[in-house]
Amino acid sequence: MITIRLRRFLPICLLGALLLGACALLATPPAPTPATPLEATAAPAVATRAPSAANTPTAPTSAPATAAPSETPQPTAVPTAAPARLNPLTGLPLANGAVLDRRPLAIKVAHFPRRVRAAQVGLSQADNVWEHYAEGGTVRFTAIFLSQGPERIGNVRSARLIDIHLAHAYQALLVASGSSTGTMNRLREAGLYERVIAEATGYRDCPVLCREETDAPTTDNLYTSAPALWALAEELDLGELEPLEGFTFADAPPASGAPAKTIHIDFQVNNTVAEWRYDAARERYDRWIDTSAMPELAQHIDTLNGEPLTAANVVVLYASYIPSNIWEEDGGVRHYSYDVVLAGGGPGRVFRDGQMLEVTWERQAFDSGLPRLVDAGGNVVALKPGITWFEVLDPDSPTRFEDELFYARSKVPDAAAAPTATP
Repeated sequence: MITIRLRRFLPICLLGALLLGACALLATPPAPTPATPLEATAAPAVATRAPSAANTPTAPTSAPATAAPSETPQPTAVPTAAPARLNPLTGLPLANGAVLDRRPLAIKVAHFPRRVRAAQVGLSQADNVWEHYAEGGTVRFTAIFLSQGPERIGNVRSARLIDIHLAHAYQALLVASGSSTGTMNRLREAGLYERVIAEATGYRDCPVLCREETDAPTTDNLYTSAPALWALAEELDLGELEPLEGFTFADAPPASGAPAKTIHIDFQVNNTVAEWRYDAARERYDRWIDTSAMPELAQHIDTLNGEPLTAANVVVLYASYIPSNIWEEDGGVRHYSYDVVLAGGGPGRVFRDGQMLEVTWERQAFDSGLPRLVDAGGNVVALKPGITWFEVLDPDSPTRFEDELFYARSKVPDAAAAPTATP
């Protein structure tokens, strides 16, 4: 009997011993395993959390603690800066990409007689400026505004036939005091009449066009406002803008240019002069102009802010000046105007970084886009990011280049009553 009872009791004892051993194991916490530190990254793709109390090891107690479930970290998007949009007219980044949704402004600015220069306002903030021979030994500007818009720009003068090409190239509002009947007819025939903002087309109220000091139609008291013009363009609902394409930009200076530190252009010898002098420290060309004490020149100043006019690029384009049958009158003197044919193509010179590059400009038709600049191999020639001034000369204009000086004298055909083809 004793043997039988021992046989029954032995399994019970063994089971009890096993249970006591398991309890002892549970009562002793496992030794913590040191965590492997994570390498820090500059911009982690997944946000990390600080350890909470539920995830922190605690001292053992009589009853084992149950760890609270931790939240699974969720991936968060790392914000990335949007690529800067570039101004197609300067190659510079735009602080506000919405600028590209507004219509460029092509504003006609006077440069003759000399006294009107004291009333020139806003040229330093233009993205591009086109200087062209007008008639009678004088020049005129078409200033293109897109990235900056001064509240006051002037003095505003009448349009010329070259503005048919420029208004189409930039898809711009053409802002002028008016024009001769012949020029206005040509603008209408070219499909631009609704984009001509002038006293002659009914715009006589401030701030779109403002006569200052007196209501007399003089040459130096008409001004306009870029913000007012852009608001007007929205009201007119002139249709969608196509991307402005044609210019290419690069910071690196070209390797194939010839040193050229001065660009001197006589539009009328010893009377109407434009000279550009390269400042290597600022990597800019400073503009100098004729004075009443010729041959002394003076730096060209914008009366808007007292700043000298400068350019990152000066581009000389050769385009045919064709006498028209349209009279232009200035100061009681009549002259036939010129068609400046900025279509097709022709030779040119690009000045940037103190160097000159020979180029060919290409533009398919009078109503096509911006001109392309290419070298002898057909490769696009890049401009330096910044403001560009264009000087437009007839191909017969004598030029020379020596001792880092480019010199050109404007020469145009004798003006006569010779009708030109309507674009």
